[in-house]
Amino acid sequence: MRFFFYGTLIDTDVRRLVMGRHAPETVEESSLSGWRRVKLADVTYPSLVKDRAGKVEGVLARGLNDAARRALIRYEGEEYDLIQTEVALASGKTVAAWTFVVRSGEMKPVPGVWDIAIWQRRHKRRFLSALARSGSPS
Repeated sequence: MRFFFYGTLIDTDVRRLVMGRHAPETVEESSLSGWRRVKLADVTYPSLVKDRAGKVEGVLARGLNDAARRALIRYEGEEYDLIQTEVALASGKTVAAWTFVVRSGEMKPVPGVWDIAIWQRRHKRRFLSALARSGSPS
């Protein structure tokens, strides 16, 4: 199975903690058109909203097994839906991939841009610690 990650799962350490030995060794840069990444209130991770002009940069993980899928579903929680998307690779080729989006009723977007590098500097250490303790960081 292929998954497109656009938030905290871009980070290698998060992927390893969430999926353990089922985490992919490598991922490849990719993008998802027709969507926009948004910051959410009261948490440090983003979600996606439909936006015809939007484009979200992220990574594509290939070859994930059912155990990895179950771990990802546990990690994302009940407020997320798993949807099928078409992801563009750097080569220009598109492939089908799964991705998670917050259910619209659960989403509380806030102004600003979510950026992985900023998240890693400001929140990663605390996020990983919370994830290791409880399995559900914010």
